[in-house]
Amino acid sequence: MTTIKEVRAAIDAGLDRLQAKAEAAAAQLNLSEDEIDARIAEYENHLKSAATALQTRMAEAEEVAGETKTKIQSALEHLQVQLALGKADTRDALRAKKKEIQHAIAEFNAELDAADAAEEREMAAEFDAFVKAYVEQAAALEAELEALEETYEKQES
Repeated sequence: MTTIKEVRAAIDAGLDRLQAKAEAAAAQLNLSEDEIDARIAEYENHLKSAATALQTRMAEAEEVAGETKTKIQSALEHLQVQLALGKADTRDALRAKKKEIQHAIAEFNAELDAADAAEEREMAAEFDAFVKAYVEQAAALEAELEALEETYEKQES
């Protein structure tokens, strides 16, 4: 059964996502195309850094099984490849890039969730700050990409 706390957290997360998207759209309104590209590249770099820090901490943890470390490393490499792909110049290209990045984020998240479920709960507390930073950066990048996609849709209308 879902608790009130879980429902409130889900609502808060949804509101935070909408706010981030609105802020990204507002910021992008006053920027040139090159500035928007630079802004998205900056968010991609923040996500890469947060994911790498989390992966490094996980690799250093003796409590984490070798197979778990390997799966997380593989998922991180896939995410880094998606983030390294070039900029998207059209709405369709942006949609494809956004879909691939979201898939890579979901894959990395699934591996982290599996690691969390497989390992001791006290160990999970050690990673909370790293996971929180990663999740915040992933959400920020997704908001930027969604805002840019909406901008493309408005321009094409």
